[in-house]
Amino acid sequence: MTHLIQITGTQPAPAPSFHVIAGQPSVLFLTAGSQIFMVEEGLAEELQKATPEALEMISSLRAEGQRASRSSVRNQPLAVSLNIAQSCNLQCSYCYADEGRFGGSPRKMDLETAKAAIDHLIAGAKKKPVSVGFIGGEPLLNRQVLHAAVPYAAVQAERVGCPISFGITTNGTLITPEDIALFRAHRFAVTVSLDGGRQINDRLRRARNASGGFDRVVRRIRALLLDPGSARVAARATIDRSDFDIDGRLNALREVGFSEAGVSPLRTSPDPTLALTSSHWPAYLSAMKEAAEQEWRRVRGRGEQFFFSNLAIALKQLHRGEYRTLPCGAGDNYVSVNASGDYFICHRTVDDPKFFLGGLETGPSQHIRQSFVDSRRVDLQQPCQSCWARYLCGGGCHAEVLQSGRSGCDYIRGWLEYCIALYPRVLAERPDLIGAT
Repeated sequence: MTHLIQITGTQPAPAPSFHVIAGQPSVLFLTAGSQIFMVEEGLAEELQKATPEALEMISSLRAEGQRASRSSVRNQPLAVSLNIAQSCNLQCSYCYADEGRFGGSPRKMDLETAKAAIDHLIAGAKKKPVSVGFIGGEPLLNRQVLHAAVPYAAVQAERVGCPISFGITTNGTLITPEDIALFRAHRFAVTVSLDGGRQINDRLRRARNASGGFDRVVRRIRALLLDPGSARVAARATIDRSDFDIDGRLNALREVGFSEAGVSPLRTSPDPTLALTSSHWPAYLSAMKEAAEQEWRRVRGRGEQFFFSNLAIALKQLHRGEYRTLPCGAGDNYVSVNASGDYFICHRTVDDPKFFLGGLETGPSQHIRQSFVDSRRVDLQQPCQSCWARYLCGGGCHAEVLQSGRSGCDYIRGWLEYCIALYPRVLAERPDLIGAT
């Protein structure tokens, strides 16, 4: 059972200041500072009653936990995703990106456009670490530009003393030994879109000839999984409303040979029968908790690391005291470039004029970025202002919220409650899993 209490004094607080999660032990979460405390049962009961003595006891903790947020966007972003192939060799039923076309025609980025975007990124970083991601559609449909842009970026970054890393999101069906060599040689984060085992993956992720791609992905990715070199390889599964067997999907991906995998609920889709709606979130939350419990049972008494990245990320963020006034760096330290060289807030908003930031000649407009970020801060959003979890969530994905609303808020709070309650156990039994050693 959980309790949400709004502190009141001479003036009503504008939003919940803390949250108590009853259990063994009970846990106190301070909203403004993202601080977690284990509390005795008696104090938990007093906090639930909002007695003056209990509120006074935690008032100093709340004051210490207050944090100021950065008000200005960075002069230039430190990360960019290049949509080098706005087309795809698969026809996934749920694809929000329209196979990378975003409602337009298939396009590929030329090398000069990629170089110009890379040059702009490195020049604006002032020797701070930068990241270049390759995305689509399926970016390996434009392999030539990928293989030319990566060494170019590496050389340019080294020339000015700017640390650089790379990433790619791929369906994995086109990976070649040459691609694997590139990923190994550079610091690539390789994210493979795979929804689970053969049956579940090939149900919605199919080629144009209606054939499934699971076996092809497994065959082509095996060498990289066995020897990743400098690469970090992970799977990402999209969960539609028809199957919430998250633990089963994770087990299937573990059997393929991945060392980590995460899941994402389908919030927006061209097929309205696939996206989750208000009635689906309770079942999805239950499935997430069950998968997390199975994961904790697996790792708690062993030396193994977390496989379920959603759980690992949440617990590490809690341990760091994550405090976000925005859900991500979109528009601030991260932007996306379409195949023609136009900048947008993020990869989910490509080709949408509402999120246009500028072209290659001028780069992403700092004024537009600042205006966007200012308008999306969590303290300005409803119902975020009255949510105890607002600085952990940050207000939710901009693109998804603006398109589909906030039907998943109860799920987000439920998942965070679960992770906060689990945190003391992980800290006590496997602190190494969250970097607490």
